[in-house]
Amino acid sequence: MAKKILWISRHPMHGVQMGALRRMFGEDVVVEEDTRPFDGAEAIVRRYRKGDYDDIIVVAPYSVLTRMVDLGLRPLWSEAEIVQDPELADWRVKNRLYRFKRFRRVRRLVMEFDDLGPEAERKEED
Repeated sequence: MAKKILWISRHPMHGVQMGALRRMFGEDVVVEEDTRPFDGAEAIVRRYRKGDYDDIIVVAPYSVLTRMVDLGLRPLWSEAEIVQDPELADWRVKNRLYRFKRFRRVRRLVMEFDDLGPEAERKEED
């Protein structure tokens, strides 16, 4: 039976990504694109669960991805690199050229901070 993948993004999926998906899920993999806006991770998770999908690819802010992981999903991440040569580009967004590299699975997102000392903190006189 064909694997069914949900693609959540404002932008349509590029055909070059299908090669990797076919290798990962089989030649008969089906990708359903959902370009509708969402108001948070909960909305995405509802769409995913309601559609009985086997996996999900999400192009969304890190905060949304973090919340999705908190809600029990481990979405696929489409990794791309910025390129300068138009011959190497797979797509363009806001005058930037991108080349698809690979899919990766989001396990968790972590932000690490450096303490900048007392000068960086709020003071009563601020």
